Amino acid sequence: MRTELTKRIFIACMIVFLMSFGLVLYMLNSYLAKRNLAELQDKALYISSMIEQNSWDFLKNMQNTSNTRTTIIALDGTVLFDSMFPLEQLENHSNRIEFQEALQYGSGSSERYSESLLKKTANYALCLEDNYIIRVSMNQDSIWVLFIQMLSPMLAIIFSMMILSILLAFSSTKKIMLPINKLDPENPDDRNIYDEMKPFVRKLIVQNQQIYHQMEQLQNEHKKQDAIRREFTANVSHELKTPLTSISGFAEIIRDGYVQEKDISHFADNIYKETQRMISLVNDILKLSKLEDGNINIYERESVNLLELCQNIQERLALHAEKKQIAISCEGETIFIIGIPIMLDEIIYNICDNAIKYNFSGGYVKILVKKQDTHAVIEISDNGIGIPEKDQERVFERFYRVNKSHSKEVGGTGLGLSIVKHGMALHHAKIILESQENKGTCMKLYFPV
Repeated sequence: MRTELTKRIFIACMIVFLMSFGLVLYMLNSYLAKRNLAELQDKALYISSMIEQNSWDFLKNMQNTSNTRTTIIALDGTVLFDSMFPLEQLENHSNRIEFQEALQYGSGSSERYSESLLKKTANYALCLEDNYIIRVSMNQDSIWVLFIQMLSPMLAIIFSMMILSILLAFSSTKKIMLPINKLDPENPDDRNIYDEMKPFVRKLIVQNQQIYHQMEQLQNEHKKQDAIRREFTANVSHELKTPLTSISGFAEIIRDGYVQEKDISHFADNIYKETQRMISLVNDILKLSKLEDGNINIYERESVNLLELCQNIQERLALHAEKKQIAISCEGETIFIIGIPIMLDEIIYNICDNAIKYNFSGGYVKILVKKQDTHAVIEISDNGIGIPEKDQERVFERFYRVNKSHSKEVGGTGLGLSIVKHGMALHHAKIILESQENKGTCMKLYFPV
């Protein structure tokens, strides 16, 4: 920025200097032209008065001593006298501008290139009472000629101005950049800065505040993630410790021979159940990990018939519901959405499975598929044990259980609703929970059509 600013100031100084220099030359040139014309007028009046007193002999005497050219022209344009050239070499002057103006107005002037003198000349013509015209000419003093003659000192002046412009540019840039260089980006202050830069500094202050706020949020989020990770590790360890302890205990009893042969199948069945519980827990952890990492292939999305999907889940859970004497039903309208079939199946299955597990004998589970505005809605309602109001905000947390003793009885891993929450987020859908303790629960799933 400093180099660019120095260059721009230098260029500006040189442009101003050259424009001013050119304007002065132009004004001097105009002044010299007017001065030459004034001298010619004085000369013409002087010569005309001398002719009236001394006739043309006066002109012959001054022919070789005057620095101007004097010409006497008849009214028809014939040259009667010329102080520099023989008459036989001169053509008729009736076409000269100064001659024509003198005939019409009494006097006239012009500037042109003279073929006789091979130079640019200034001319002034005056009509005399003796019916002829006197014209006085002189070489035109041009400022450009003077400039060429004074080329060496002029170049010295231009070079000096360039050096001065460079020094001025460096000095100005240093002064301009001083407040900017003193500006602290981390703690900007608009009190000692240019007015033009105050909006930028204020914006920098706001951005710094936003960055600090975002960093603070990230730190808090990082702390929160660490706490969640520690809690998750502790919960997984706790959940795995119980079945492992049981398996170890059963295996130790069998190994030490404390079990009668008829009871071996009973202990083996317990070991199998605890093993299946661990497998379910690991599978749920893997599913949840994939969802949290976004490890779901986007190309798996396809058109899904929600009513057909819910009917299929109803059929798969029918035997489980029958064992617990729960009536499960599904009805509604055919609605298609774009989604991941396996994930949608996991969401609806987990909710329906919970509705059966946490229900009373003789209860019901109802699945309703309908369309509401721009959403497809799946309502899963039951008349089971319900969820206390104080626990409703936390039921979607990992390993959170409302009734831990009952959860152990039904064999839940504590990750089902957490998988539901992440699966719904993956489909940009929302879930609404309505529940009353000992009266039942209704979960409404809203999917964009």
